[in-house]
Amino acid sequence: MKSFVKNLCLKFCAGIITLILLCSVGCGNAAGEQRHFTAFNNVDITVQARGKALTDGAVNQISRLLKDLNAEFSATVADSTVSAINAAAANCGVEISERFKFVADACGEMYEFTSGKFDPSVYPLSVLWQFSPNYPLPNFSVPTDDIITETKAIVGYNNFTFGETAATKSIDGAKIDFGGALKGYAADKIAEIMKADGIESGYVNVGGSSIYILSVDNLSIRHPRKDGTILSVKIKENNLSVSTSGDYEKTYTADGKIYSHLIDSSVGRPAETGVASATAIGKNGLKLDALTTALCLFAHDFATPENGDLYKFIQKIINSEEFSGVQVFAVCIDGEEKQILTNKKQGDDFTLNDNGYRIITVCA
Repeated sequence: MKSFVKNLCLKFCAGIITLILLCSVGCGNAAGEQRHFTAFNNVDITVQARGKALTDGAVNQISRLLKDLNAEFSATVADSTVSAINAAAANCGVEISERFKFVADACGEMYEFTSGKFDPSVYPLSVLWQFSPNYPLPNFSVPTDDIITETKAIVGYNNFTFGETAATKSIDGAKIDFGGALKGYAADKIAEIMKADGIESGYVNVGGSSIYILSVDNLSIRHPRKDGTILSVKIKENNLSVSTSGDYEKTYTADGKIYSHLIDSSVGRPAETGVASATAIGKNGLKLDALTTALCLFAHDFATPENGDLYKFIQKIINSEEFSGVQVFAVCIDGEEKQILTNKKQGDDFTLNDNGYRIITVCA
């Protein structure tokens, strides 16, 4: 089947991905449709099918999937599995499904791979900094050092154990939130339903930070600090997951200082790493979501990039079998210093649309 979608513009701005689909010359008015769903505390989910419309059966499957994921993984639904785990006392088991264990184990693998930078148990700190469960809240104030230290003591994904049928935690007050990875998982699962329904071209956009693209030629990433795009990436294969994280998605300002929702659990505070945004393109939306969160939490060395934690982590990514073929783009800003770290080659793999940035190529 001829691909109707040739160019995909991903605008990463305030946590929203705006998708602009441009047909190739002569493709005509492609049949298809766009459907909207809501899940995960009012997250908007856009499903764009090109070439043909989704069947009623596929629409019902997507609705059922999202309802089930919400019932298991939402930290704001009172009777969800996650809420039951968060409310449970230490060493009290909570029944979990096979799917729940799969997601929890995958997050555990990413917790280990990222040296704890991706940490679903950071939820108590997110609540403390007023980014969860509702955002924004009025009258933001910076928590005191004492309360940060107290809250840090109950954070750590290794405080949780996920058995075949039950989850337990080893410390009272510990809580989890899989929102940092679940949107990528949902996008991949919705795409599976689309493909089983005969859809070969289109995309899934979950919450403006996780998408699945079935068939496109080019992908443009919007500038994290101003209008327009910063990169145009050549897409050389079909069926890819895309994830982005950025320090601009949710913020508070106090005494002239901006605080991002990206919280480093090791210090209990919003990250100050110099990473403005991170994008990863590859397979496995769940793990890519975790990866881009972690990328924003590794500090970048602007003077000697190869000595920085960010550079070394990208090396770890591209040398791993898990992320073979992944494309990474980390946009870093420190005053007038503007750099983009990537494992791809300018010209062959992408075009830089802002010459104020210097490309730092990360070698394996």
